[in-house]
Amino acid sequence: MFEQAGIFILGILAGWVIEWIFVLLFVPSPEKKLESALQASRKENAQLQKQNNELQTALNTAKAPAPAAKVVEAPVATEAAPAEDDDLTKLSGIGPKLAEAMNAAGINHYAQLAELSVETLGERLASSGIRYSKASAESWATQAALAGKSDWDGLKNYQTALKG
Repeated sequence: MFEQAGIFILGILAGWVIEWIFVLLFVPSPEKKLESALQASRKENAQLQKQNNELQTALNTAKAPAPAAKVVEAPVATEAAPAEDDDLTKLSGIGPKLAEAMNAAGINHYAQLAELSVETLGERLASSGIRYSKASAESWATQAALAGKSDWDGLKNYQTALKG
């Protein structure tokens, strides 16, 4: 009786060992599947970022001649346009990087910014990839209109009201 029980227990142990070896060799673990999927996703992400950078460079290259044409046309109408670019950083919510992106998008003067809607401004700045607050953008037209009239006290009061 004890001999049969011992053989039975040995059989169970041998079955577990064989099952363990089979699972180890032939059944992929979920962790390995997830790790390989993550690696594939990272590789695809890197390829997409590379492609995005190439397309962004091509877009910037394609847009490059347009500002040059505007520069050529600008001297013809020098009497109507101010000689220097306005300091857009005087407006609340516009820092040096955002002002640089606006200049690159052809927005150089308060009057230009005052005329743009938030949607149009977003479209013009989209290619720069710069982030900005939509809430601040809604106030830029008013701020730019005040700055364009050189109403610095009015601008300061408006900016104070925005913060409060």
